[in-house]
Amino acid sequence: MNIAVIIPVFNRKNITLRCLDSLVSDHVTSLRIIVIDSGSSDGTPQAIRDKYSDVILLETSPASWWAASTNLGIRDAIQAGCHYVLTCNDDNVILPATITRLMSVAEERPDSIVSSVICSFDNPDLVLYAGRRRARFTDRFYFMNLGQRYKNLGRGIRAVDLLHGKCTLFPVTVFNTVGFFDEKKFPHLFADDDLILRAKKAGYRLLVNLDAVVLNEEKKTGINPYDRKLHFTEITQLFTSRKSAFQVSARTTFLWRHRRNVITFIITWLMDYSRLLTVVLLRLILTDKMYRKVEKYYLQLISA
Repeated sequence: MNIAVIIPVFNRKNITLRCLDSLVSDHVTSLRIIVIDSGSSDGTPQAIRDKYSDVILLETSPASWWAASTNLGIRDAIQAGCHYVLTCNDDNVILPATITRLMSVAEERPDSIVSSVICSFDNPDLVLYAGRRRARFTDRFYFMNLGQRYKNLGRGIRAVDLLHGKCTLFPVTVFNTVGFFDEKKFPHLFADDDLILRAKKAGYRLLVNLDAVVLNEEKKTGINPYDRKLHFTEITQLFTSRKSAFQVSARTTFLWRHRRNVITFIITWLMDYSRLLTVVLLRLILTDKMYRKVEKYYLQLISA
């Protein structure tokens, strides 16, 4: 099989089955679907066996976070002779022809890594991800078209500075060239960003196919203060949990590894955590309606 779809899962049986439903309905016959279950206790492995006998199910321990689980699937894919690996979150719904459209770009541009556009599961016309650009004077990567309408996004291929791992097609040559996801330094978040930037440095182009769309239930992934007020324990977890993009150790390591220089590293680190603390504070003192107005204004400001 030419393409392996790698899906790490843990205790989200219904969400995982929904993702598999969307993959199977896409009618791509050359897929090797590999699910890596990290010790689920909700019956996920058996449900997959019962419904999808063709899915490759690899089981590992709860100690295997995203990076280690994905690496396990990639090794299986390479051993099976697959030429491409599609990393996929289990809270995705793959829209028809998405994988075919990613594949067509990858075959035309063999030195590229290609991602889909991510739209909201609850509002399919709301863009969550269409690539990232690097800020001019800092090491920050900002989200392009965040919160905008998909119908206004345009179509075709977009070159970007950073992709995501939620639904991204890699040629297996990437892993031969730069290695696998760094499961020691980045066991969960930042593993995809890190590997993609290493691949970019090695000469791979980073592309988004604006015609390929995946719906994602973004509230199911990670810990962040943007969707709701957090209680004290959750605020603490923002700085300590592997599920948080602001975990101090992982974020600091990532920024340092991919810094332009020491000055940009310091500026970016201070800006990131100042912004986080501002969001947490606004969430505590503003009503949800008022916060959404401030958020909308900020998104319009950075997109201008």
